[in-house]
Amino acid sequence: MIEYKDCAKFESLSEMSEAIEMGLDIEFILSGKRYNISRRDNKPFICECPEGEAMFYANVQTMLDKNKINDISLKELWNDIEILSM
Repeated sequence: MIEYKDCAKFESLSEMSEAIEMGLDIEFILSGKRYNISRRDNKPFICECPEGEAMFYANVQTMLDKNKINDISLKELWNDIEILSM
């Protein structure tokens, strides 16, 4: 398992959604794996770091609803995310 010290946390699901909407490059740890959320061609994507395949979504809400890690949607996992950089 990856361990990092001094990781930040989102204060709410809306804060996470707004950060993604603004196009911030978010690197985080979830379930012992490192991920990146960013935007390309005005579409949000998520991928496992460092070499994971990017999964693109039409918009932020679709990403939060449809992307699942360990069969749980991102919108349900927001509080477990440990932010490495943003």
